[in-house]
Amino acid sequence: MLSSIFFYALVVCVMVVLVSAALAGFKAAPFVPTFQRDVLRMLELAGVNERDMVVDLGAGDGRFLITAARKFNAHAVGYEMSILMYLIAWIRILMTGTRKRVSLKCADFYHADLSRYSVICCFLTPMAMKKLEPKFMRECAPGTRIISYAFRLPTI
Repeated sequence: MLSSIFFYALVVCVMVVLVSAALAGFKAAPFVPTFQRDVLRMLELAGVNERDMVVDLGAGDGRFLITAARKFNAHAVGYEMSILMYLIAWIRILMTGTRKRVSLKCADFYHADLSRYSVICCFLTPMAMKKLEPKFMRECAPGTRIISYAFRLPTI
């Protein structure tokens, strides 16, 4: 009896993880890791420093957040919809000792208020970038730096 309850609970957990990963991939982008050298280069190009508040839209395994905190002493916030990637990022944040400067939210970044961030990082699909562009225009303060790994905003 107990083993069948455990089995069904495990199946439900696996389904929740798979559905959240599929939803994240459909709404924004599937997880594709960014090379660490590129993460460093992007943050350097954005001129990130200790006065910046960095946000990573689709934080994946947390590498942008951790690098922004460790190498640039910035505060960083990440949004991740996939439960599995959220858990992996959370563990990496705890293991690297960056918890004081990094915050991670298991949430949909399309509903987040982006007005307080000075640097926005994203590695998203062209469809997601198109959907985000009006949000950036409405919410971002003048001087906000938006860095995208692969796809540009359609009209900027």
